[in-house]
Amino acid sequence: MINNTMKTLLPFLLFFLSINCFSQNGFPYERPLKISWSNDGIIFNNTTIFQDSSGVPSVIRWKGDTLACVFQWFRLPKNSPSWDRVAVKFSYNAGQTWTEPTPIIINGLPTKYQRPFDPTLAVISNDSLRIYFSSSDGMPIGGLDSLVNTYSAASTDGITYSFEPNARFDQPSKPVIDPAVIYFNGMWHYSAPAGPPQDGTYHATSKDGLNFTYQGKYSSDNQHNWTGNFMQNSPTELRFYGAGQTIWYNSSIDGTIWQGYVNTNLTGGDPSITTLPGNRYVAIYVGEPYNSGKNFVCGDSLIDTRDGKRYSTVLIGKDCWMKQNLDFGQFVRSDSASTIHSDMHDNGIYEKYVINNDVTKALVYGGLYEWNELMNYTAANGSQGLCPAGWHVSTDEEWQSLITISGGRLLNSTSGNGGNALKNTGEGFGAGSGTNTVGFSAKHSGDRDAFGIFYGLTLRSIFWTSTQANSIEAYHYTLWASNDTIQRLALGSNTGFACRCVQNAPTGVNENHEKNNQPLVYPNPFIRTINVQANNDSYYELVNSLGLTIWSGKHIELRDFSELVSGTYFLKVNNQLSFEVFKLLKE
Repeated sequence: MINNTMKTLLPFLLFFLSINCFSQNGFPYERPLKISWSNDGIIFNNTTIFQDSSGVPSVIRWKGDTLACVFQWFRLPKNSPSWDRVAVKFSYNAGQTWTEPTPIIINGLPTKYQRPFDPTLAVISNDSLRIYFSSSDGMPIGGLDSLVNTYSAASTDGITYSFEPNARFDQPSKPVIDPAVIYFNGMWHYSAPAGPPQDGTYHATSKDGLNFTYQGKYSSDNQHNWTGNFMQNSPTELRFYGAGQTIWYNSSIDGTIWQGYVNTNLTGGDPSITTLPGNRYVAIYVGEPYNSGKNFVCGDSLIDTRDGKRYSTVLIGKDCWMKQNLDFGQFVRSDSASTIHSDMHDNGIYEKYVINNDVTKALVYGGLYEWNELMNYTAANGSQGLCPAGWHVSTDEEWQSLITISGGRLLNSTSGNGGNALKNTGEGFGAGSGTNTVGFSAKHSGDRDAFGIFYGLTLRSIFWTSTQANSIEAYHYTLWASNDTIQRLALGSNTGFACRCVQNAPTGVNENHEKNNQPLVYPNPFIRTINVQANNDSYYELVNSLGLTIWSGKHIELRDFSELVSGTYFLKVNNQLSFEVFKLLKE
């Protein structure tokens, strides 16, 4: 039997799930926001991760060349300062780089109100912004019932806001969530889903952006969810971008009558799009879920269940590598001294250094580790160390394979060339400019010397291996910003270097590969080229997610696929011995 409380709560829980699960199944911390670019607002490409563990983004263009994006941030662990907070990021170069996320502050929000969620930004003037969000005067049953309405606050810097009393929109019998607001042709327009997609969307208008009058509903169907954002495409065209089988938009000349749905090539939820100088567009939206290990395919994002951090992965040869440096452990300060020393201890606490003792740098460069700490005080080559379960600290043999596959070469036991192929595009300079040939994406993260002093940020990157050179030293590899050199040297444990983890291979995988002559495909994800270790007579067919053949022929390694849009592709490999299909991701 359902008690009275559950009778009251159940309809609203179903309402909540019908809206939110349409575009974002699972927990919000299990998905990242993605960013993508377009010349027409329909076909987007160059998709990358915008922010980890986030949802319901809203991006606007402000003050001519500034972009501001707010979103609900769910970085683990729960109850941390960033957990379930509205945060903001800014860009001052048309979205090419962004500031780190900063949780916003709403001064004057009554203490009895529920925490803000579902944020939407709107420009009031060149000097100020308004944020619209969901909240409630009191805590509703289950966090979501008819108390939940749309509220607002104003700001001059995009971070600190002043609460504007009273609700902007209130539907007396249901909660109102996921608002979208814009000023268009002398009138403020408001929308919020009325229930499941086929129930349509509330529409209200206002002259001042504060006092809205209900005008009726936008009609919809069960294939088009009006959970998204408005965008002014031109002085005479208003668009709304929403989600369904693909992200779509609908256009209007008055904000009331809509012309029809146009599909984009993006798949995701809660989209927000804004225009850029030069008739370009940028989209920020909820991407596909991370893969925490179950049914993991190299190229998927991996979530470290110990701390919730996410790592992109790439298949290079037979090895699946993390594309970012390991960033696991509790930060410990490195104090400089006149003697060689360690600031890490075998105390049962997993520890990391961060370059320059600046914890914000870990978001970009990961952690730095002394070898003993990284190896969790074991000395077994290829052991897990501080890597996630199912992964291990990369070995000297794996590094040598990595260098060879990427086109480099060790000229002797201590040095070689091919460093540029391993560096992220934009890393290094002159003769040391990165090309990221195989997707390893190294950044010059610097290091800590044995005296506790940090060096080399943006100038070099040094990576430990789990392979000992002797009883007191282990091999490490160095990439330099100024040249293509790769160094292979050995040092003792007191120095602090970065780490790349490699996925453990199933028992017998190498033997099976050799026995069956199975092809290996790399890199995965790919950017420009696709390489296959297979029979020279192999015939290839590259197919997109709709089943259409994009390219076919021999010698796929000679083809340039940089113009393909980001997404999932399938490579069919035919030779006299086998026929196989590989799933590939294009970045």
